[in-house]
Amino acid sequence: MLTPKGREEILNLIESDLVDGWDEADRALRNVLRMLLTLRPDLVKLYFVPAAWQRIADLERRQAAAVILAAMKAAVVEANAVPPIAGWAQARFYLDTRVTRFADMARDWCAANPDACPERLRPSGSRRALPAASGSRLA
Repeated sequence: MLTPKGREEILNLIESDLVDGWDEADRALRNVLRMLLTLRPDLVKLYFVPAAWQRIADLERRQAAAVILAAMKAAVVEANAVPPIAGWAQARFYLDTRVTRFADMARDWCAANPDACPERLRPSGSRRALPAASGSRLA
């Protein structure tokens, strides 16, 4: 979904001294995306392969922004070699990618650490009790 240039720009941001941890990565991506969509939407377009950008452009504005942010987060997870989840902030970040594999990792972590997760993600006897991953165009 992302072009090599898009992945490179996201990695430059995440590897900077401004980001230290999953919460900060989330905040930085949101802030950068908000700024780019407001001031330079033409740059955001360059981050995506043409077919993906066309699908995004067809969406309502908020939904498009959510898809863009999810794709950026998935790129961050992949760039970090999909590290095992070590805390709730990281689990939430994985859930936000909308990638089934990453969301499943987050749900599994919540099942193993129920006190660290919100009640809606705590298992109540079976995995089916957890929210299902949304269908993803990013996977």
